Amino acid sequence: MGFPESETDVFAHESRVRDLYAERLPSLRPRELVAQREVRYANSLIRADLRTLDEDNVIREWEFKLQADYRALGQVLSYLAQAKLEFTFERTVTGVIAAFSIPPEIRLAVQVNNLGIELVEIPAWMRLGGAAPSQEPPRIVVIPALGPSAN
Repeated sequence: MGFPESETDVFAHESRVRDLYAERLPSLRPRELVAQREVRYANSLIRADLRTLDEDNVIREWEFKLQADYRALGQVLSYLAQAKLEFTFERTVTGVIAAFSIPPEIRLAVQVNNLGIELVEIPAWMRLGGAAPSQEPPRIVVIPALGPSAN
């Protein structure tokens, strides 16, 4: 099974993965609760994929990607700015990039620049996001009989 190709397919796939992750959050991150999906901000058209709240009252704004890239950094930084303004800097807000793979350059940028962004690798078993495998019928391999076995 290949990955989706169009931008619409990628967005739909990321949304399915996000929904599955949110559904399984109690077992994946037991100290957090889902506060909202598709978080909209008052003064912007952008929206975070997910907002969670932990037992220390830390708000997390999540961006889900199949593979993290530089756009994910820009997106999550934008979410952080909007959320901090929304909460008038009175709450602790952290950004999260969640992806199946996160390139070393992204990890380095977050660490060296002290961006305060969590990087979460999504478990591989979530790759289909709860969707059924490909619609193609399974391939059946016919193994020819070799005849009676000699003892």
